[in-house]
Amino acid sequence: MKLKGMSVVGRATATAAAVAIVASTGYTVFADDNNQGNDDEGYSIALFGDQPYNALGKSQYPAMLADINRAHVAFSVHDGDLKSGGDGSCSDTLYYTALNYFNSLERPHIFVPGDNDWTDCWGRYGAGTMPFFDPEERLNFERSLFFSTDRSLGRETLKITRQAGYPENQRWKVGPVVYLGLNVQGSNDNFAYRDTEAGTGVPVRSDAEIQRQRNEEIARKAAVFQWLDAGFDYAKRVHAKGVMIIWQADPDFNNEQHLTNPHDYDAYPDYIDKLRAITEAFDGQVALVHGDTHYFKVDKPLNHTTGGGVLGNFTRIETFGARNTHWVKVRIDPNDPNLFIVEPRVVPANAQ
Repeated sequence: MKLKGMSVVGRATATAAAVAIVASTGYTVFADDNNQGNDDEGYSIALFGDQPYNALGKSQYPAMLADINRAHVAFSVHDGDLKSGGDGSCSDTLYYTALNYFNSLERPHIFVPGDNDWTDCWGRYGAGTMPFFDPEERLNFERSLFFSTDRSLGRETLKITRQAGYPENQRWKVGPVVYLGLNVQGSNDNFAYRDTEAGTGVPVRSDAEIQRQRNEEIARKAAVFQWLDAGFDYAKRVHAKGVMIIWQADPDFNNEQHLTNPHDYDAYPDYIDKLRAITEAFDGQVALVHGDTHYFKVDKPLNHTTGGGVLGNFTRIETFGARNTHWVKVRIDPNDPNLFIVEPRVVPANAQ
């Protein structure tokens, strides 16, 4: 499909073109922000994340990116984690290598951060990841590298709207769907506890440092909720048929991971409640895309607030990850009541 407003401007030459800061909602509005593509026309996108992990993933990653290029999708999204937790340090090379890979994709590409990219860089995975880094410094580095303009990554680019102060929180619209990329993280969303970070070679963080990270999580969560509200308000104004939300963390719906320590997941119920509330108030389809636990799935994990019945217009899509270097194709079909048609794409060269 030919996307209205799409540019072949390279990342190196793309320039930010913010025209206003809307104080009441806290987000940046860019010229040419809206209505890329035809609302009545279908198209496909590629979703992947938690890649490349370790030596195997690094060897397989180029084949997967080539497979995406051959599929001629409208755009692709990486839902976080540029490396496995213990796979070396969060040095600048990690991010520059990722940027080069992303810009090898022929169509527009969007990235959202993962916990292995920043929240865990303080030393969660031990001495093998030295030198250690301050998490917030690494996030700011990602912001400067991946999120500093009003364009996506990739050889072709899309117009992106970014939240003031949290530019990794993104919004774009293609055809009948509004997309929201958000900074929601594994490792309990960076809400830190001492009892979840013990291990050989792991630094001992001070109470003040743990509180600093908790403060970061609280402020970022408030920004995410604000961005969700603004995104769904926008979707209603433009009569979008669907909203796709993309973030890194598995929110552990219904404690499906059977976690026994609440400190591993107590940051997530707020997000789950928010997803339920905004979906119930929206007439169209809503999809949450995440990675984090590396198990491809498509399901309906939410029930209505009252009555207990399944929330039919909410779908969760988890992407492949870790040693499974594959991707997920989602076809947007405006004529299908489900709107989002999900297809796992196993890369033949990586099927071992």
